[in-house]
Amino acid sequence: MDNQQNYQKPYYGEELEINLADYLRVIWRRKKPILTIFILVVIIAIITSFLMPKIYKIDTSLEIGGVGGAIIEQSTQLVEKIKGDTYGEVVKEKLQIPEAKYPTIKVESPKDTKLVKMTIESADPQKAKTILEEIDNLILVEHQEEIKVKIDLINQNIKTTEEQIKLTESDIEKTKNKIKPIESDIGRIKNKIAFAEEEKTNLEAKIEALQKVLPYQQDPGTQFALFDTKENLANKKKEIEDLYMTINSLNRTKEDLEVQINRLKKTIEDLNSQINTLKASLDDIKPTKIVKNPTVSDWPIKPNKKLNVIISGILGLFVAIFYAFIAESFEKNKKSKNI
Repeated sequence: MDNQQNYQKPYYGEELEINLADYLRVIWRRKKPILTIFILVVIIAIITSFLMPKIYKIDTSLEIGGVGGAIIEQSTQLVEKIKGDTYGEVVKEKLQIPEAKYPTIKVESPKDTKLVKMTIESADPQKAKTILEEIDNLILVEHQEEIKVKIDLINQNIKTTEEQIKLTESDIEKTKNKIKPIESDIGRIKNKIAFAEEEKTNLEAKIEALQKVLPYQQDPGTQFALFDTKENLANKKKEIEDLYMTINSLNRTKEDLEVQINRLKKTIEDLNSQINTLKASLDDIKPTKIVKNPTVSDWPIKPNKKLNVIISGILGLFVAIFYAFIAESFEKNKKSKNI
């Protein structure tokens, strides 16, 4: 009972210190195999790194052009075409490259730009460079054809619009020709009104004279003459009123025709504006261009000898230490069996 009470568990820090000391003693005791394994792994890593083929980075960049502010092809669409091997099939056939030996092309388009960047990592930099040059040329030729199609379409639109202007100008002339006889009719009717007004004045004068005579001459002839003159005056007033209504109708027709002419002139202004816009787009042609020609990196990007040696050294050290503890454990087990 007293022994149990006097027994004290070792402090955790002391236990950790003892275990750590044991570990260090094992490592020190087996330092030679640990060092041997470490050096062997490092040597293997160095030899392997020197034997591995040198991988170079070959890259190129394109800027997609446009016509009149409209881009020839969306960069995302071009990226998908390159990834889908649209141009690769042509290059493989032209350069006689088997499918198995055709390199992987990394394609990207920086956000909010018209740039498309292609990159190849290859041990044969000259072949990779030739592949990127061929793809660049295929894209340039394809986009140049697109530009030509757009230019032809714009020129055709300009021609069609100019023809519309000529037809509209012809309609204006036809409308003006309709106005001329109306103006002539208005002039003729105005002259007729002037004569009618003069006749009306004469009739009014005659009525006034007959009304003055009638109190002194009550004969039927005078009364009939007065009645007949009043009737003629009423008819003349009706005739003048009708003539004015005819002029008003002709004036309305003339105004409608003038409105048509103004509308046609406005149409011509709009068409001329369209032509100016189309011609401006012809002046704003930016072909697709190579921003960076296919370029081989000055130094190989792989293998990274220094990094490989460091990583291999760390792994070799861990393996060597692990081996040391396994060997130590195996040796202790063997001794305990012998006892």
